Amino acid sequence: MDDTILLARQPIFDGNNKMVASEILYRGDVLLSSKADRNIIATRELLINTCTNILNDNINLDLPMLLNIDEQFLLADDFFPVAPQNLIFEILETVEPTELVLDRLKKLKRQGFEFALDDYLLETFKTPFFEYLKIIKIDVIDVDFALLKITLPSLKQTGCLLLAEKVETQAVYKTCRELGFDLFQGYYLEKPTLIQGKKIDVNQRSALHLVSQLSRHDIEVNEVAELISRDPVLTVKILALINCPLYQLVREVKSVKDAVIILGLNVVKQWGMILTLVSQTKQPLELFRTILIRAKTLALYAECSQDKLLKSDVSECFLVGLLSGVDAIFEIKLENILEHLMLDERIKIALLGHDNKMGQLLKNSMAIERFDNQIFEQLSNQEICLINRCYRESLKWADQVMNNLQD
Repeated sequence: MDDTILLARQPIFDGNNKMVASEILYRGDVLLSSKADRNIIATRELLINTCTNILNDNINLDLPMLLNIDEQFLLADDFFPVAPQNLIFEILETVEPTELVLDRLKKLKRQGFEFALDDYLLETFKTPFFEYLKIIKIDVIDVDFALLKITLPSLKQTGCLLLAEKVETQAVYKTCRELGFDLFQGYYLEKPTLIQGKKIDVNQRSALHLVSQLSRHDIEVNEVAELISRDPVLTVKILALINCPLYQLVREVKSVKDAVIILGLNVVKQWGMILTLVSQTKQPLELFRTILIRAKTLALYAECSQDKLLKSDVSECFLVGLLSGVDAIFEIKLENILEHLMLDERIKIALLGHDNKMGQLLKNSMAIERFDNQIFEQLSNQEICLINRCYRESLKWADQVMNNLQD
């Protein structure tokens, strides 16, 4: 898989050297162009890369992230529908506190948006910004330190956090700490880290969202029917599959809701996920044979198991088997994909660490697929026979499914 540099991240530390936030930085080609609106394009691309692509590093998404914005972006309407969590918009030094800008900040702050002021050099004309800010970032390379010592007490009275940025030496860091700064950022502490990842297109993002929604344990009949019905192609495929000889139904199913009611919620959820994943992969369709066999094997084993806990998790076991191959489908690391799916924690543990009963079953099944001799030494004859029996039944089932998928 080819990864792209999507952005860079520079940590922000508190006085105890604990990372408490980060600034995300654009690392694309737009800023090299001569377009008049290149700043707003860069900001939008950075937001998209942060929020909608699969990153190889989770970039501490649970901590606040600072993102530079210019006046054009601030006054635009298309990126301010709902206040985002953990995102602080950093007003560039080029933005002036005009009446129009201040009115916009006032409105957005009331809606829950948070702001920082970038590269502040103690300019008195920028003080109108202060009542709308969470953080004031002071450029400690270009600032007059004599004036800073005099001004800092009044800046503290604003209630804003004071951040010393561009801290590049130990001496400057020590001075800033003594002056009473709250936060610190700069090359002395840590240089920006390039974050790689895989750009995913609109269709893939929609597919991941649908799989995520269908994976929810609390989803209800009407919601499943509505989600699937939004996609006409998926709806046709679902109905075609459910009306095929695979299911011996006495009457034709004419709607997704009918399918959910007749066949059951879990069956339709599973087909919705299978068909969604099939539609978005560039891999050979035969890859799905292996994944489907594995998913069905796990479900059948759980169904036949004497373990009551595993027996109650038949649909979850199918989901674990299905998602165990999702990294091959999207060509993205499994742990990065799982961060974008709203899954029960037990399912994530099973997929990543095999540290519960579903995970152990997945591990055993995959080992038998590979004819791993060690697994035959670890399992009892009864367990091996049961897995093999489930595997053989799953082979027949997967053949039927594949025939219908290819029709």
